[in-house]
Amino acid sequence: MSSVKPPRFRGFSSYQIKLFAVVFMTIDHLAAYGHEIPIFYTYYNQLRLIGRLAAPLFFFVLTESVAHTRSKPKFLFRLYLAAVGVGLFTTITNFFLGDIIGRFAQSNILFDYFYTALYIILIEQIILAVKEKCLKRGVLAVSGIATTGLVHLLCVLFNQINFSKFGPNFEFVWLLQDLMASFIVSPLYVEYSILFILMGILMYFVKNKFGKAVVLLLFSGICYFGQYIDFLQHSCIGFVLGAPQYLMVLAVPFILFYNGEKGKGQKYFFYLYYPLHRYAISIAVYIYRLFAGV
Repeated sequence: MSSVKPPRFRGFSSYQIKLFAVVFMTIDHLAAYGHEIPIFYTYYNQLRLIGRLAAPLFFFVLTESVAHTRSKPKFLFRLYLAAVGVGLFTTITNFFLGDIIGRFAQSNILFDYFYTALYIILIEQIILAVKEKCLKRGVLAVSGIATTGLVHLLCVLFNQINFSKFGPNFEFVWLLQDLMASFIVSPLYVEYSILFILMGILMYFVKNKFGKAVVLLLFSGICYFGQYIDFLQHSCIGFVLGAPQYLMVLAVPFILFYNGEKGKGQKYFFYLYYPLHRYAISIAVYIYRLFAGV
């Protein structure tokens, strides 16, 4: 009588790792957006600690997606459209339901992914230009990087506008700011800072999963030791330094168990889930307020 052997564990596909990241992100957001509900408030710190695993796993999957996509320009354009879509969803819900459910800040991690992919593509073009001695290709790629600097300057100038001249019409001011942030975000003002964009770029060019794990270890160390370096604390990356961000090191085993396979493909699931789950948590908070009389 032959015995059936249990299936051998073959590691995680990029799709499975992305699902893990989605779960960790949801746990994190239950605390971030739902802390008015007692159970989420009670375990606030623990939920946020678990949530630190989400971003590095998403960046890891992003580097694999950029490496294996059929068309990098189309992939980049799709990322930008998704980021704009999330921004506009936030803008619309803030405008029509902000006084009821509450307003969302325009925190949109899809712009982190967009800039990471953009810089990867442009750096690859620079490397290719050097190999082929093609000046035109190199100039265009460098110009693309320089353009992101102009985007940062535009965002800085916009933030310096004195909106007090609009008087008490806060709704118009908020709408204007939300619309701006829906289409244009500085690479220095993204949700996880330029530090994570750099981490994603290095992950991409390392190529193998062991090197990517080392990159994550390195940046976890930067987040830990950076809290003790004064000029870093007061820089544009200061808000991601220190506890609990360095605990993203716990995502290393998931990267090491990556089996190199794509797995199932649900291209638009995350793009839809990202804004909808945050809003669902806010609706749950609103319902809690109604029943609790808060």
